[in-house]
Amino acid sequence: MVPPLDAVTVVHNAFRRDLTEIDQAVYKVARHGGDLSPLIDRLLYFSDILDRHEKGEERAVFPEVDRVAPLLAPLFVDDHREMSEGLGNVAGAPDELAATRALAILHAHVRIHLANEDTYIYPVLRDRIDLDEQATIVGQLWGRSFPPDEVLPQYMNWLFGLVNQEDQATITTVWKQLMTEKVFGVCTPLIQDAVTTDDWSELTRRVPGLAESI
Repeated sequence: MVPPLDAVTVVHNAFRRDLTEIDQAVYKVARHGGDLSPLIDRLLYFSDILDRHEKGEERAVFPEVDRVAPLLAPLFVDDHREMSEGLGNVAGAPDELAATRALAILHAHVRIHLANEDTYIYPVLRDRIDLDEQATIVGQLWGRSFPPDEVLPQYMNWLFGLVNQEDQATITTVWKQLMTEKVFGVCTPLIQDAVTTDDWSELTRRVPGLAESI
């Protein structure tokens, strides 16, 4: 069984890559000219997913951290507030230069925050709670952070387009382990649409029964 909390690391990796690409693209616009609007739209989508994820962590993950490692979680809640403020500063920047500066600060903050969660929060939970408890946490996290069904295809395209084959296999395996057959059956064709032909072939090799669940 793949540890359910490994799926959270996959989402963190998607956040890292997406924000890095946005940061680089905004810098190019500020330096060479162009239209920031599509990048601001992309950042707003990133912000929505990050907000859902953060609220899910605060309601499902951090209470469990408080139980097994008191005093650790509040530091990360404060980080969430600062990241939300940073996203607002980028979206509301008056010009390209101000947006570039605000985004560079946000990018550094988010990367440090995610690295600290992956170094301290989730290893502690993996070490101190069993797989069933992990599954409960991840289920509650998904319940808080998964987008509504009507925008689920966009989320799948976002997630699977940003992570490598190893991460694709990890999160698909965890979903297959924890979701009901009906819910996973909804997700499977969306996953297939979101990945390349080569990635789908590799996924079906790594995740037994995946192709049959469509």
